[in-house]
Amino acid sequence: MDDGTARALITEHYENAGIDEVKVHEIYTEDAVLEFPQGRERIKGKANIYAFRSSFPAKVRLKIWRITGGGDVWVNHANITYDDAPPSNSVTIMEFRGDKVFRETVYISDPWKPPAWRAQWVEPMDD
Repeated sequence: MDDGTARALITEHYENAGIDEVKVHEIYTEDAVLEFPQGRERIKGKANIYAFRSSFPAKVRLKIWRITGGGDVWVNHANITYDDAPPSNSVTIMEFRGDKVFRETVYISDPWKPPAWRAQWVEPMDD
């Protein structure tokens, strides 16, 4: 699969998140694995990933910042929002087998207020 096709599949995946779960799950192999290392959780199989996300008790919205990678490994940076809570930062590593994702690893972290002592070296990121 070429990089343009992979990027288009990932973009479509994120654009449908929280809107059309059937479309979202077209990207996965039947034996896909979804991992959340921070919670030490692993979900095996496309059907279980679909059931998990379809049963999620909050409305989830994703705003993609950047898609980087090539070949079989892609890293996606996004904002994720649950219901009306402030957005959290998300980094997802997608590993492809052919034209489908067989492993997705998701890291989510809450933003923090930077300390004043380092202001002289940094600039704020608006988006």
